[in-house]
Amino acid sequence: MYPSAFTAAYAILLTIFATATSCLHHTHHSHTHMSKRTTTPMVFAHFMIQFAPPGLDGSSTPDYSTDINLAKAAGFDAFAIDYTDNAAIFATNLDILYQTAGTLDFKLFLTIDTTTMFDVDQVVNITNFYADHPAQAKDAAGKIFLSSFEVNPPGWNWQTDVIDNIKVPVTFLAGTLGESGSYEATIPDRGAGPFTWVHPALSASEEAAVDQSYADARNSNGKPWMAGVAPWFFKRLSSDTNWLNAQDSNIYIDRWVELLKIQPDYIEVISWNDWGESHYIGPADTTPESELMEPSKADYYGNLDHSAFLKMSAIFISTYKSGATKVTVTAEQEDVFFFYRPQPVNNIPSDDTYPDNAWPLPENASSIADNVYVVPFLAEPATIYLNSGGVVTSMDSPSFLSKGAVLFNTPANQGAQILTASRPINGATLNKTGIDITSGGNRYQGNVVAM
Repeated sequence: MYPSAFTAAYAILLTIFATATSCLHHTHHSHTHMSKRTTTPMVFAHFMIQFAPPGLDGSSTPDYSTDINLAKAAGFDAFAIDYTDNAAIFATNLDILYQTAGTLDFKLFLTIDTTTMFDVDQVVNITNFYADHPAQAKDAAGKIFLSSFEVNPPGWNWQTDVIDNIKVPVTFLAGTLGESGSYEATIPDRGAGPFTWVHPALSASEEAAVDQSYADARNSNGKPWMAGVAPWFFKRLSSDTNWLNAQDSNIYIDRWVELLKIQPDYIEVISWNDWGESHYIGPADTTPESELMEPSKADYYGNLDHSAFLKMSAIFISTYKSGATKVTVTAEQEDVFFFYRPQPVNNIPSDDTYPDNAWPLPENASSIADNVYVVPFLAEPATIYLNSGGVVTSMDSPSFLSKGAVLFNTPANQGAQILTASRPINGATLNKTGIDITSGGNRYQGNVVAM
């Protein structure tokens, strides 16, 4: 495809985005109902405490201050700590994290991962232990937050076995992969309201319909609803844990725009630092490959930069908390981002060094497009230029959030990726250079660079 064709395709996308006012084009928008948000809006980030940041000056004690300060600056209210059955990690790192958060005036709460946590007494004890901590996150009514991640309900009753045994009032948000808000509302023992996770097999429009069903249920029953939104998904730890997310490029930006319209009571970004599944918005892991533990020694997430997702989050969060239903951009917020995989989705490595040395392509690979995604957040129009492997494409971008895709899966578009603009963006010259797009190699890479 020639650059002029790219430009025409981008113009068509932009027309569709503008018509929808939110820059999206899902057909169910006409059915969106008015929001009935029930409480003060808050935004959290799922935090994997088992992935500890390095300590200061080589210390083995993790230093969480950088993560906390970045999250605060972006507008996050708390980290939701993924609590699993790993007593050694939680006996040390969790306490360090709570103490650091207390010092920096940041908040935390626990998300009980029932896929690995089977000891209900431990759940009660750890919740009570931090219930009075200055860093414990609370809702507008002063109740502490507690949530869960559940593929299936645990072997206990949340109300009688957990909530009734917590020494302070609790707002418990039960995790669910259910796709019907009205059905979930009929299930007993689900706490104050649901916490919906991203569904890896659904398309973006199907996910939006699920969100709407939970908004409708919330509007009917008045119970708070927390929506989960993830920047990316890719996991390749073994031949039976080898998948991409079917929503792919629509999973974050498009989903945020949808959620702004229906205003969940709370939003949780999944996640801040889950490098193992490529869905992180915080700093990338910097652990050298030689020091990584099995089974992730191949470092398939590649330490790739996701800083664009964090910068976008700050704009989405401020929009959400203001009650606005679509993004507007000030001159001080202007930026142009791009994200893409550093290799085509159908790439077959020449020497895949994974354990069984012959993995197939990831699940959902057949529904994935090879694109460079350009995302302008502009206060005034500008022309954006993408030099993709030596092929230059120009895009006339309007003064709002927009998103366009440039196909890269021809040999001419492998190589360096460079983003520039016709005018200064936020007072500075735009010049972003991402890593090269290549094929072959000795490993499969389904993560993205986002900058």
